[in-house]
Amino acid sequence: MCFDTLHLHHQVKNIPIDFVNQKNETLSWLNLKWHPIINKHNYLSCYYTYIGNLRLVFKGDKIYIKNSLQCFYMNNNYQTFSYSQVLDAFSKLNQLVPFNIYEAVVTRLAVGVVIEEDAQKAYNEWKFYMGKPPKPMYEKNKIYGSKFHLNDYYIKAYDKTFQAQCKDKINIGKPYFRYEIEGKTKFFNNKTNNVGITTVADLIDKIKYKKLCDILINRYQKIEKEAQVDLSKLTIKEKRIVASMSDFKIKESIRKQHPHTYKKERKIYLKLMRDLDNTDFQNKVFYKLNTQIQSSLNN
Repeated sequence: MCFDTLHLHHQVKNIPIDFVNQKNETLSWLNLKWHPIINKHNYLSCYYTYIGNLRLVFKGDKIYIKNSLQCFYMNNNYQTFSYSQVLDAFSKLNQLVPFNIYEAVVTRLAVGVVIEEDAQKAYNEWKFYMGKPPKPMYEKNKIYGSKFHLNDYYIKAYDKTFQAQCKDKINIGKPYFRYEIEGKTKFFNNKTNNVGITTVADLIDKIKYKKLCDILINRYQKIEKEAQVDLSKLTIKEKRIVASMSDFKIKESIRKQHPHTYKKERKIYLKLMRDLDNTDFQNKVFYKLNTQIQSSLNN
């Protein structure tokens, strides 16, 4: 598992006088060049700078940091990124920012994992998550992944090899499948997940890091995948149930107009899927994901 996109902010107690006076010019502060941003009303909005790929914005009395921690540390997010490397990445970042990085407040984060696998085959088998079908992800008018949109988070999987080639002109040379969850901290801190993330210090807590690992792999298990159904072994009733539950519009119509029948048939459908969905391919994908996540945790 790795931390990818992070949204952090920190309140600055002693603001340099040039920032207080809002000078409309590039300012130097702690070996960083802060450039002004002018809004559409021709007023100074904020200042920005970069540390590697990380974008820092100084607005009011707060500094906001956004982007991929892994890319900051190793210039990509397709290699293995272990727990010990996460510690080292934050340690390096702490030496470069004008405040204690471990006190920065976390408002959003992404956790993910990359394995060598046929990405298209893996995400094409995604059917539903919490009753919702996935939406296709596009790059250059080509579908390269699938994504579930929820209220405070989303789950996505995509062809990392294709994305790296399109966005960064990097030829990885191997078929890589990336799976990740990104969300507001309120999702990771809700009653179900209960990780307890407030500041960066929480992200390097080994117990909380393990909880994030568990969320990542457990949510993958909850995704309903297209089973390799041997229809010859099903009764006519079971075939009809599989057909109706596999079609989103029909499934939703039954759920809304015939809720009692929906609940009854959905139980039968889920039991059939549990028996049938453990295909060799999906078992292999799950094993690789879990192995990579556990390796990250223990190294």
